[in-house]
Amino acid sequence: MPLDGAVDVTFEGLTFTVQPRGGGEPVQILKGLSGAVRSGRVLAIMGASGAGKTTLLDVLAGHTYTGTVGGHVMVNGKPRHLKSFLRISSYVQQRDVLMASATVREAITTAALLKLPRAMPAAEKRTRVDSVLADLELEACQHTLIGDELLNMKGISGGQRRRVSVGIELVKQPQLLFLDEPTSGLDSEMAVSMMETLLRLARGGRTVCVTIHQPNSIITSMFDDFMLLVGGQAAYAGPWGGAVDTFAAAGFPCPQFINPTDHFLSVLRDGKAADAVVAAYAASVPALGSPSAISSGKAAGKAAGTPSCDVEAGLAGKEPALEGSSDSAASLASEAAALVEAERPCVPFVYQAGVLSVRMMRNWGRNPMMLAAEAVQYLFLAIFVGLVYLRLSDSVATGVPDRLSSLWFVLAVLSFTPSYTATVTWDSERLLLRREAGQGMYSAAAWFAAKTFTVAPVQIVQTTLFCVITYFMVGYAADAGRFFIYVALLNMFQLTSETVGLLCALCTSRSMYAVIMLTFVLLMLMTFTGFLVTAIPVYFKWIKWVSYLNYTYAALVDNEFGGDTFYTDDGVAVHGSTLVPSAVSNGLSVLANAMVALGLLVGTRLLAFLVLLVMHRLKKI
Repeated sequence: MPLDGAVDVTFEGLTFTVQPRGGGEPVQILKGLSGAVRSGRVLAIMGASGAGKTTLLDVLAGHTYTGTVGGHVMVNGKPRHLKSFLRISSYVQQRDVLMASATVREAITTAALLKLPRAMPAAEKRTRVDSVLADLELEACQHTLIGDELLNMKGISGGQRRRVSVGIELVKQPQLLFLDEPTSGLDSEMAVSMMETLLRLARGGRTVCVTIHQPNSIITSMFDDFMLLVGGQAAYAGPWGGAVDTFAAAGFPCPQFINPTDHFLSVLRDGKAADAVVAAYAASVPALGSPSAISSGKAAGKAAGTPSCDVEAGLAGKEPALEGSSDSAASLASEAAALVEAERPCVPFVYQAGVLSVRMMRNWGRNPMMLAAEAVQYLFLAIFVGLVYLRLSDSVATGVPDRLSSLWFVLAVLSFTPSYTATVTWDSERLLLRREAGQGMYSAAAWFAAKTFTVAPVQIVQTTLFCVITYFMVGYAADAGRFFIYVALLNMFQLTSETVGLLCALCTSRSMYAVIMLTFVLLMLMTFTGFLVTAIPVYFKWIKWVSYLNYTYAALVDNEFGGDTFYTDDGVAVHGSTLVPSAVSNGLSVLANAMVALGLLVGTRLLAFLVLLVMHRLKKI
């Protein structure tokens, strides 16, 4: 879809400095870069690993969250206003992070629902989606699942996945498109097809800037403009054809039948050669910037139907300082505020949560094996518990200790099962949340609400199934009221355990670390319920009073023993309430313990929500 209104981005003396984590002197990653990204053209930024190409792309796109930016970024000749700039631009990350269970159309439609104004008619949104599918040549696979090889879910090809990632950004019709290595991981045919798509988008009036690692000769022939980096410096910036001349002037002519980009990167691997090329480019800038060169360059651009690369912008340090330099503290603060503002969704919270809930439920529906596997897990564990404690006796000698241990074992099972699931699944959820919420599709709060409302019902059904099997196989108190209390307590307990698992995942960078942390937390909480350790050391007593296991276990024991009568070996009846160990009883009634357990569920859920918000704000997820 062609766009009206050209947007040109120029930059002068651009620097980027970061502070090493271990302290020491700041490290300068970008060193006084200058150039331009023109409307209707594709600028390719190339360099070896560590050259600074992704950093430059991030700075130009306004996606820097750390470090110090210096120099000037201009939009159509005026200082960039980041808040407005982010509204008209989109950034496509190198990694395709997509919902595997969604079709191509569903993925782009979800983006349209969340990125476009709520007031926009549904028919107009559908038209926008149709246009994106047509522009990216995705109509033939629009009803195919995206899929994921790691999940053994067949889907679209790698090139089509990359186009879907682009399509998700195109629904808001950005005038500027920044892409980090869009051809990486694709075979040569798919890579060429991807570049043809980007070239077509540029010719439609968009400003396209990409980073690229080591393209083949077919792809390089598609570049309009080219910027080559080495060690954060420019070895060349300008029309693609001029790069060969710059290297030849430095004494490194490109051999015949050799891909120029392979030659460039080979030369730049040598430190002295790289310095020579950088010096040759710097020396050639005035000549390239002469009136005759500029006129010929612009004429070439008009002949192609698009503006040419502005070689005047390559005059690093030749112009006086412009107002609004981004290295001032005030400018840095305003850029940070603009990034936060850009991440605010354009649709209401309830609408966001609704769209996400539908997507999550659709994901459950398209993964019946995952649902079945979890149900079988709960079923197996319930039967196992039932067989271990099958039809407990009413003897004081054996029935009492076995009931105490069976209730503790039930809690142990429902501690680890949901919490481990939460930690393991968080890794995949984290990636999608980071990309989508980070780009302002929805808020972290909306994601949390949607997850709560869609996952909780499934967990409640599974836990209730577990309760029914264990209650009647073990032979707990034959009382309907006590049965429903048992079900309610274990459902609250299971939801709390899942939240504790999520909390551990939120506080760690990898699921492996989360599992280690979770194991330690659960074992510590399980130790001090009064069942394993009767005389709790004074310095550990606080753990018992903040443990949701303690209150749930005490409530379950009181609920069970309060309705049972046990018999001694002599046949003397003893009411169960008198047989509850003092180490287990905490002096609260079943209702009071249940209320405290409910409060801890709400509290841990709220804590997980707050941690999620903080980690999202700090870009730690």
